[in-house]
Amino acid sequence: MTTAELIALQRAHKQAQSDTTVAYRLKKLNQLRSALKGPWKERLEQALWEDFNKNAAEVNLTELLPTLDNIKIIRQNLKRWLAPQKVKTPLPLLGSTSYTRAEAKGNTLVIAPWNYPIFLSLHPLCTSFAAGNTVILKPSELTPKTSEALKALIEEIFEPQECAVVLGGVPESTELLAERFDHIFFTGSTHVGQIVMEAASKFLTPVTLELGGKSPTIVDASANGYEAGKRVAWAKFTNAGQICIAPDHVYVHRSQLEAFRKGVKDAVKRHYGDDPTQHPDFVQIVNPRNFDRLNNILEDSKTEAGILDMGGTANAEARKIAPTMVVDPPRNGALMREELFGPLLPVFSYTDLNEPLKEIGTREHPLVVYIYAKSRKNINYIQRHTRAGATAVNMSLLQIANNFLPFGGVGHSGMGKTNGHAGFLEFTNTRSQFYQWGPPINNFIAAPYTAAKRKIINFLLKNLY
Repeated sequence: MTTAELIALQRAHKQAQSDTTVAYRLKKLNQLRSALKGPWKERLEQALWEDFNKNAAEVNLTELLPTLDNIKIIRQNLKRWLAPQKVKTPLPLLGSTSYTRAEAKGNTLVIAPWNYPIFLSLHPLCTSFAAGNTVILKPSELTPKTSEALKALIEEIFEPQECAVVLGGVPESTELLAERFDHIFFTGSTHVGQIVMEAASKFLTPVTLELGGKSPTIVDASANGYEAGKRVAWAKFTNAGQICIAPDHVYVHRSQLEAFRKGVKDAVKRHYGDDPTQHPDFVQIVNPRNFDRLNNILEDSKTEAGILDMGGTANAEARKIAPTMVVDPPRNGALMREELFGPLLPVFSYTDLNEPLKEIGTREHPLVVYIYAKSRKNINYIQRHTRAGATAVNMSLLQIANNFLPFGGVGHSGMGKTNGHAGFLEFTNTRSQFYQWGPPINNFIAAPYTAAKRKIINFLLKNLY
């Protein structure tokens, strides 16, 4: 079936899909849940290992577990989310009742990235399907084994008119974006997000854009610098830093700098040994092009000011770059020109908290601002003086694991929210419903405006508002 035929098939099925029962939708999601916990688990683990050496344990923790958690939340709440929600009736509208109801948007397109290709494909697919939409999933061509496995999995469980996978690269994505959808959900880079939004604007199609950016971390004077270093290192070098919410760079109060540096080094050695590029649990860079991009940034940084405090080596054959920490590089140098999306960590020292806040304010709004501090005053001050999609305090990455917490960016880091009920609302239209049962107020205040009617209007203005 061609892409055009698939789109036409799903368009024709849009109303029927919206009419499916909660029981039917949950039955399909339960089949997917059983497949992920059973016969498909090993195939997906193997696919991700072949694509970029992701360990099976990490696949389970970061791909399958959050996907299953999302399905669990949907199973527990879908009936309530779909039920009409009664809203209050103001006094002048006595005799009427009003509700809101979540209705499916229709035909949806999900474009997923390569860094977490299972979770970031199936998470929005499940939510959109649960809302009553048809779904076309376009997984990344950079993880071909995983994308092929996802296609086979979806075909085993869903009918093509309700959920289907389109494989391919830029030409296939371009072909899809030339078509009209009722909602597009995209996860990826800001640059490609701009292309998606431009294509969607031709049809006034609403979009959810889960992008990225240079998410900063601030370690203040009240923090435990050593513990902060360990936690930042775990978050930064998991998946070799190929995470949109990874700490991109860190501002550390000078009093905590040595402890922070030691924490980072100790954590890296504990997780990946003396040579992470030889460690089987340290993930590859996804492809040669991305490896070359990161290696070029690394080599350029070596010609600039700053202290290369850890790492700095690359293994082209293994397609791995050692976890690298550079202290006080140039603020406009190679490490700070773009989102790193790799295992390179610039660390800046400061003495006045307003220094990093001023610098953060000059950059595009990030996906996350990470704060390490014991001082509640400083935590609140940082939050008030920064703008971001999210804040995480004294931990990094784990905020994404709470599927009850809305997740999303702001400005260049994205628009719209995902996770739990917030994600469900992205794929639905909150439709207002107004019912008039008794005599409406217009019978009393419609023209002609007699003295008695003017008196009623003046009474309303004076006493009710």
